[in-house]
Amino acid sequence: MEIRPAESDDRERIRAIARDSLQSSYSLSPQQIEMILEEEFDDTSLNHLLDDPDTTVLVVDETIDGTETVSGFITVQIGTQATIRWLHVDPEARGRGIATTLLGRVREEFVEKPIAASVLEDAAEGGEFLKGFGLKESGHDQIIVGGEELGVTMFTEGEGTETSNEPTVPVPESVSIDGVDRPLDRDESVPGTEAPFFTLYSAEDEQDAYGYFCSQCGSTNVSADGQDRLECGDCGNAHLADEWDGAYL
Repeated sequence: MEIRPAESDDRERIRAIARDSLQSSYSLSPQQIEMILEEEFDDTSLNHLLDDPDTTVLVVDETIDGTETVSGFITVQIGTQATIRWLHVDPEARGRGIATTLLGRVREEFVEKPIAASVLEDAAEGGEFLKGFGLKESGHDQIIVGGEELGVTMFTEGEGTETSNEPTVPVPESVSIDGVDRPLDRDESVPGTEAPFFTLYSAEDEQDAYGYFCSQCGSTNVSADGQDRLECGDCGNAHLADEWDGAYL
């Protein structure tokens, strides 16, 4: 997986990913999807984005069956905040952490700026995805697409966001469970809504994952599901599914 700046030759692939993502992630009508594609992802609009010095467009390249292809992209408007305008991932590529990787790169490149984003109000999972990275709901707005008003929910990094991804209890090197010491990798964490989770391993070689340690309360009573969602049964700290990679406005 490689992240790079988008180029003019990526326009057709970006448009196709946006179409497939909108169709699979939202209950938008075909007419609404076409309006969004025509206003935001036609060649003229994409050329404007790529040439705009105040906008960053990043794509993710993956090699599949020997062929390199773009699997996802993110557009970020740069001002006092780094505002995510669009984040789309090919539905067939979801579950591989592409959206998480893109958001992480944005944070690395614009570390001096707070991150902001807007999500269509019909896309509840998109909001949960952002909350999993410490962004908080900050208001509501509307956008006009093809003369039609669509409601959006605003998310921003506010006070306390940075500490939401910091442990609030000491993180040990190992945790004793049923009389067995389970090693913990303190260098790798999974972001939570309140504090990060750390992976517990079955043995010192850290090959086989055993469970998770919640650094909000110190509990190992953490449940996980098939979509990589985590939830602490003691304090409610949670990590939402990384693989929800729908569209952001």
